[in-house]
Amino acid sequence: MAQGVPHCGNTDRVHRSPARVIQNVNQHRARSTGPALETAASLTAVKGREVTDPGTAAPLVSVVIVNYKVPDFAAQALQSLREADLYHRSEIIVVDNASLDNSREIITRDNPGIRWIGLKSNIGFGKACNVGVQNASGRYLLFLNPDTVVSKNALSACVDFMESHPDVGIAGPKILDPTGRLQPSCRRSFPTPFIAFCHFSGLSRLFAKSPVFGKYNLTYLDPERENEVDAVSGSFMFVRTSVFREAGGFDESFFMYGEDLDLCARVREKGYKVWYLPSTQIVHFKGQSSSKRALGSRFAFYNAMLMFSRKYWHTYGSFFPRWLVLIGIFLQAGVNIGASLLQSLTASFIDLLIVNTVLWVSIAIRFSSVPTTNPYQTGQIFAMIGMHALMSLSFLLTYAVQGVYSRGRYSPLHALASGLVASTVFVASIYFTKAMAFSRIAFALAAVVSSFALVAWREVLPRLQTRFKRLVFATGPVIVVGANDVARLLIRNTEEDKSARIVGIVWPRTGDFPGEFEGYPVLGSIDKLKSILQAHRIELLLVATTSAWYSYFIEALGSLRLKHLTVKWVRRDLLARKAEHLPEVIPLQDFTV
Repeated sequence: MAQGVPHCGNTDRVHRSPARVIQNVNQHRARSTGPALETAASLTAVKGREVTDPGTAAPLVSVVIVNYKVPDFAAQALQSLREADLYHRSEIIVVDNASLDNSREIITRDNPGIRWIGLKSNIGFGKACNVGVQNASGRYLLFLNPDTVVSKNALSACVDFMESHPDVGIAGPKILDPTGRLQPSCRRSFPTPFIAFCHFSGLSRLFAKSPVFGKYNLTYLDPERENEVDAVSGSFMFVRTSVFREAGGFDESFFMYGEDLDLCARVREKGYKVWYLPSTQIVHFKGQSSSKRALGSRFAFYNAMLMFSRKYWHTYGSFFPRWLVLIGIFLQAGVNIGASLLQSLTASFIDLLIVNTVLWVSIAIRFSSVPTTNPYQTGQIFAMIGMHALMSLSFLLTYAVQGVYSRGRYSPLHALASGLVASTVFVASIYFTKAMAFSRIAFALAAVVSSFALVAWREVLPRLQTRFKRLVFATGPVIVVGANDVARLLIRNTEEDKSARIVGIVWPRTGDFPGEFEGYPVLGSIDKLKSILQAHRIELLLVATTSAWYSYFIEALGSLRLKHLTVKWVRRDLLARKAEHLPEVIPLQDFTV
């Protein structure tokens, strides 16, 4: 695999300014050989979809974002885009995959110029991207995940590189996680059977610097050097519009996962190159769109692996028997999905333990005065086992059907109502059972108590965990970014946590700043964030500002290993409220996911 920059000029190239980039665009526009691009106006009416078109002029870059129930992250991604060079030469297209929530309200509130496409059903990532491209008119396409924030030069660096290298069809940046570590998936090889075996067996981690074993994520390559690669991540994929259309767009049979690998493979088959560009960086809060359905995401991932192996068997897998590759995929899927199921069954196990304990205690109290009539000690023991099974089944099935085990749908009132429904079902099912007539009151009481107990452990346990962490693991040094009413209230909230220690304030704007805010020293302006984090070894960064700060944060992540840092931020809708309309405790979004 080639290393270094393609031979198209000086390999020690310094990235040019946005003005120079625009000049390059104008020079190259005349000799574009791609097919004619449809105008945005001709594509605004899309049958079966709700399209909002701001009617802007033809852009240079069309940014396509697919949202599915992560409006806060999408709004955050758009805010970082507004700070990027060449944003004024871009159009933003948000395709909503039938989120059925307040996504449109949150996303468009501060982004009135975006083009909103609301789909009637969840059609998958690749197909939704294709819908977005149907409404795009830019020379370049940027497919951007909503759970990302981009650096200031994200657009200009990619345009600069593509204009200088007409043989490149796709480019992708250096991708960091919220702690500043490189996400290996930002540059990849195609998963041949041997490469996949090295990855899943752990050989690629054990011999990460080996060109033989480390090919899956190309860990043997310098992450700070530009390189030609097989594929880049779909979380930020910069593509020539003409090349995208020549390749036929995303394969819509890939519902979620695998569509980025597939597109890179077809683009390379067309004779274009795929390049990794560390000259620009993004932060990816991986998996937010799919975290609402974690187990389903596992199945989708391994299904995508099977689809890719079948589609490209003639190219990447013909050396190995197909059955051997399929067995390997199924084994890996079984191990990982089994682990996910075990994790998701933890709540069910606790529920079973509580329901059966409450029933046993209730019956024991009911017959405490006459122990010899206790059904557990008489010939009715098998009937009682049946009652335990029936009550357990009533609660587990009701909770499952009502979505109590889903993180996205849980609420205390919803869980309590579901428990009372389960109690009603259980009591009704035994009401006409004469053999249980002596214990109906005890059964009914046990069912009602269980309804409250199952809610109680879900509410109390997280609080106990938080208190334990505060006792054993102090929060440590805290810095607040912001100087507004929300920041004031956030400071008071933090002061109530005795384990937290506010070191100081970061002024949210560049330039002059006061010596203190709310009694705490102002450590510097936002453009000094990197040096402030380095000097004070901060463990918690609280962000309460709408000012531009993403680029400074990404700069700090790119050069500092902030593995102990947690970043929490305040939603924009709260920042827009007046002081008298703010809640007593400011809710925070967590970056460290």
